[in-house]
Amino acid sequence: MRLHLLAALRHLGACLNRRSDGSVMPMFGLALVPVFGLVGAAVDYSRANNIRTGMQKALDSGLLAGARDGTFNWSNVALDIFNANLPARGGSVGAPVFTKNADGSYSGRVTGAVTTEFLRIMGVSSIPLGAQATAVAPGSPGQYCVLALNRNALPALQLTGNSAVDIKAPNCVLQVNSNSTGAVTLNGNTSITSADNCFVGTATKVGNASISPAPDAACKPVNDPFANYAKPTVGPCDYTNYSASGQSTITLEPGVYCGGMKFTGQVQVTFAPGLYIIKDGVLDAQGGSSFTGNGVTFFLTGLGASVQLAGQANWHLVASNSAPFAGFVFFLDPSGPSGLAASSSQLAGTAEMYFEGVIYLPRQGVTLTGGSQTSTPSPYTGYVVDTLDIKGSGTLVINNDLTKTSVNIPGGLQMTLNGKPRLVQ
Repeated sequence: MRLHLLAALRHLGACLNRRSDGSVMPMFGLALVPVFGLVGAAVDYSRANNIRTGMQKALDSGLLAGARDGTFNWSNVALDIFNANLPARGGSVGAPVFTKNADGSYSGRVTGAVTTEFLRIMGVSSIPLGAQATAVAPGSPGQYCVLALNRNALPALQLTGNSAVDIKAPNCVLQVNSNSTGAVTLNGNTSITSADNCFVGTATKVGNASISPAPDAACKPVNDPFANYAKPTVGPCDYTNYSASGQSTITLEPGVYCGGMKFTGQVQVTFAPGLYIIKDGVLDAQGGSSFTGNGVTFFLTGLGASVQLAGQANWHLVASNSAPFAGFVFFLDPSGPSGLAASSSQLAGTAEMYFEGVIYLPRQGVTLTGGSQTSTPSPYTGYVVDTLDIKGSGTLVINNDLTKTSVNIPGGLQMTLNGKPRLVQ
């Protein structure tokens, strides 16, 4: 539009310049100044208004997402959503400022400017921009107890056979980010029960399947709350291709286990408190072993890292409260220093698995199969995975009661339950 306007004005000026009556061109020149200014102002202000509208929409979206999150990390959530929704239309936009107010409301503001094209001729080089918003999110504190991160998987949560997700805790949310039709599928005598089912996409039921309560129709995706966690430097190997089998009883110490850990037979394992780094391998347990550990975290990193648990093993692991992974039982680094982790992990068999803390396996499809039950009666368990597939008679049971655990709950999983955020300004 700007180029067409300038070309037309040049053409008109040239025509008038050829006129013989000498007073025309000066008069035209004088008249052109306010006309050009008015037209140029309209163009520049229209463009600035479009950019400001985009800023406002991005700020609103970010603030609502942060208010829904409701944790100490809420401002980072708000910033991520703001950046993801800010249209690339030119102009200079500053970093937004997000504030939680004394009355519990959430506020955001952002400023920017757009460089003018026409008005600069009249001495106006830029137009300042600004947007602000306030949101409230009433409700009680809750946690994401199961979070499937993948945003387009079909399905992202799948139950078949006689499998179930049974979240008995009153403040737990089951969150599925996938926006696909059939993001959640239930086939057979399957069921999902929780305090709040938040599915971005839709659920498909076949056979005697049930979901309670009905999924939240206004559900929005949740960013990976731990994607930017600082990861420890992995030192030299303390053990290489560690394995144990038979009827032995052993106690293991924290350290770097290169090539993974492998257990078979009826070995009884006690993990001393601390950080166990599994590098370039699998935490692999088969058979009828038992594993206990209080104050332990497994950090899996490097080529092919995963968890493969099968057989009739009994697991009783309580997360460490020490840095760098306070509150985590398993923490997977999907792209470690020596290669990509495996694409899947598996919890299989007939044993009970007691994990008190967070199971963080991003970018992995996690399968719960056989007769596995995970995991009563732990007072706190949280699952963050890419996708989740529960087969056979596998059951994911969560009985969270935060008054009965001493494990730190990572802030990224805390949110406001039943508190639908809304803008008030």
